[in-house]
Amino acid sequence: MTGGIHGDEYEGPAAIAELRAQLPKLPLRGMVTAIPVANEMAWRAGTRCSPDDGLNLARTFPGNPEGSPTERLAAEIFAIARECDYLIDLHSGGVEYRFVPLAGFHPGVSREAARRFGLPVLWQLPATDGVLSCELTKLGKTAIGCEYLGGGELSLRGASDYARGILSCLAHWAMLPAEYLIEKETAAYCGDWQLSQVEGVFRGLAQLGQDVRTGRPLAEIRDHRGEVLQRFAAARDGKVLALRNKAYIRPGNWAVLVGEHA
Repeated sequence: MTGGIHGDEYEGPAAIAELRAQLPKLPLRGMVTAIPVANEMAWRAGTRCSPDDGLNLARTFPGNPEGSPTERLAAEIFAIARECDYLIDLHSGGVEYRFVPLAGFHPGVSREAARRFGLPVLWQLPATDGVLSCELTKLGKTAIGCEYLGGGELSLRGASDYARGILSCLAHWAMLPAEYLIEKETAAYCGDWQLSQVEGVFRGLAQLGQDVRTGRPLAEIRDHRGEVLQRFAAARDGKVLALRNKAYIRPGNWAVLVGEHA
């Protein structure tokens, strides 16, 4: 289990801290390795990327033991993670984004693990090089990545939902008794972010978790005079899975994520 890959995401570390007190009292079969704050450099700065070299740890795996501080950190974490059978990577939207509570999966066996995590939404994760769950999937591991709200805040409910989801996955993998399994209806989506092409102020026109139809306006970017520089609309029917939270936006930043049923 990994939390704190990004330094401005708090539900993962809180959930792992909660489980640290619970797991020794449970009839656990096997071994659990938990890293509550994977990126202490970014954690202390409260930033998504490391202030030491400007790199995003979540795009740096499997790392380089001879590289920059973030590359060396990625190599150390990856050396641990690749020895495990399963990975649960806990994220949130951080300061800049907000997600509906979701469990992300890669095609194959990780979809059932994501379902067992017990959040209401499943998201087929884009195959993005450098992401820990993606790189472990390439090695044949079962790896899921979860998101829960964001905005730079700690959701106590999110931390509790994460803790329960971890116990459910451990039960799914026969590491805990079946009584810890979560049975819950979920809806699965696929899709990727729409990106900003300009610099300006982001204005959301849809709500997080809202069901939208093709063509529905989702957001816009305006300059300081109020002129609209870019508009975002739903390319398909689906659900708003995530939105930009920080108002100021630059080219290449994530803006809106609409998932279509998978």
